[in-house]
Amino acid sequence: MKQVDTTSPKAHSRLKSLLENKSSLTIMAISNNFRVQLANIYHSQIGPEWDSNGKSQSDYLHHIEIPISGHRQVIHQKNTLDIRPESSYFMPGNTPVVRRHLQSGRSLWLTFRCEYLPGVDPLLDWAERRPMKITSFDLSYLKQWLNPDYQLNSNNLLLLRTQVEACLTELLPSLSELISQHLATHSQFESIFQYIEENLSADLRISDLANIYGCSAHAFSQSFSSVINCTPKEYLNRRLNQLAIELLIGSELNIKEIAYRLRFGDEFYFSRFFKKLNGVSPAIYRKKIHSPMI
Repeated sequence: MKQVDTTSPKAHSRLKSLLENKSSLTIMAISNNFRVQLANIYHSQIGPEWDSNGKSQSDYLHHIEIPISGHRQVIHQKNTLDIRPESSYFMPGNTPVVRRHLQSGRSLWLTFRCEYLPGVDPLLDWAERRPMKITSFDLSYLKQWLNPDYQLNSNNLLLLRTQVEACLTELLPSLSELISQHLATHSQFESIFQYIEENLSADLRISDLANIYGCSAHAFSQSFSSVINCTPKEYLNRRLNQLAIELLIGSELNIKEIAYRLRFGDEFYFSRFFKKLNGVSPAIYRKKIHSPMI
């Protein structure tokens, strides 16, 4: 469709931009490039098996929990957060917590990740992240999605993503400062992140990334690890696992087809890889996620 602006210039003669200085334009660019990507929405019956038995555990995705019933606690750095119905809670990714089960119940979970540079979540650089109660936003309307007759559509998810972004404005410190700090360390690897997103597969080699970066595999691994706080292999495995989960949840490909899509040697190698990172086989993971809501 051809786009034509037929508005008379006289109509804009009294317009004055509120974003004239360089600082304002930088803030606008940061806001436009910061993205929230919804991963999934889950319903769960939560019992004693949810308890971590005193061990600190974490997930790389961010969670928002909407409790429906029951009583639980998460403990982070000796600080205890009670999880009860009638409130919503933010559980940041890569933040180890001890989970304590007190009373069985039901809950809704929304998982998401954020992105600025390709495939990289800047919130994982936020040093003060911790489990928090969300005070200003009511997400309880999501409970209606439990009705089998409810017709979920893309507008619902667009609204939900907007509300997640609104929640983050309450929880985060200055987004501009957070992104600036993130870019100060991560931007040197922007071409690497872009290449990974375009070529993500099980046969992607560290030597390929080192060639793009222009150094030996050993030197690249040392530089990457010192800045990103994980080895290139760990980063690749994490992104590959995220993609595998997306395919298991959001596609009708069988396990063999997913293994082929991700360029694993066979589905058995893929299953071993997946179970090592998620604790269960891809077939069991898919079955749990797609089990009927009760």
